[in-house]
Amino acid sequence: MESKKKLCILHGNCQGETLAAMLTASPGFSEAYEVEFYVNFTRQVVPAESLGRCGLFLHQRLGPQWGDLASESLKARLPKDAASVSFPNMFFKGYWPFWSNRPGFDYADSLLDGLLDRGLTRAEILHVALKGKLDRMYDLAAFLGETLAREREKERECDVKYVDRIEEGYRREKLFQSINHPRKRLMLPAADAVLARVGLPPLPEEFELACPELYPEFELPIHPGVAAFHDLPFGREGERFNVYGLSLTYAEYIGLYLDCKKAGRGDFIAFLQGA
Repeated sequence: MESKKKLCILHGNCQGETLAAMLTASPGFSEAYEVEFYVNFTRQVVPAESLGRCGLFLHQRLGPQWGDLASESLKARLPKDAASVSFPNMFFKGYWPFWSNRPGFDYADSLLDGLLDRGLTRAEILHVALKGKLDRMYDLAAFLGETLAREREKERECDVKYVDRIEEGYRREKLFQSINHPRKRLMLPAADAVLARVGLPPLPEEFELACPELYPEFELPIHPGVAAFHDLPFGREGERFNVYGLSLTYAEYIGLYLDCKKAGRGDFIAFLQGA
């Protein structure tokens, strides 16, 4: 028997996968839609047959440089009566101002890499990184302003608003596990906003209360100096973080980072997991 549900295509990254799980917890949504999830950053192909029968297109906006997978290109192939909602690709460097997309290493750190590039020993790097006055070495307030400004720019092309929630709440509670993994405090309101866009009520209260924390397998450790500068109630010296099953302080984490670099390894995640 053919399903009477409309097809919802969800085109996004790991945040999209989380959103899909949350939306299907909505009785109204799960009754109205079946979901097909396609990973955007791996360039997973969205079948023409699916696009042709799509009733709801949920997507993180991709620009024209993505070619056939660009959001506007995909939307042009939808039925005329299909609804389209863009949801955020949340990213926040406020807790991790030294995160770098330097190629060849997982979760590259510009502070540590800069010290390595200067030829300092492991002990010297640890001393500077842990004992140096960060607020004298770097403009941490400017770094925060830059990451928020970038998200504001992205938000202008997004149907779901989220940056106010980050700016107002990042000091009170930890809102991200790592630079691109928002916690449930951000993802639950995003799911509710999508539901509102398609005329459905928020997620059931019992689901929101029972929802576990997101992405628990990896917490990117926060520099205690950054936590102190922003007056965060978390991330202070001695706090432990779950790093792929290892309970590590920031000092222990960066020690392993340096060991991995010194060993000439590029896959830091595999190094941490003992592979």
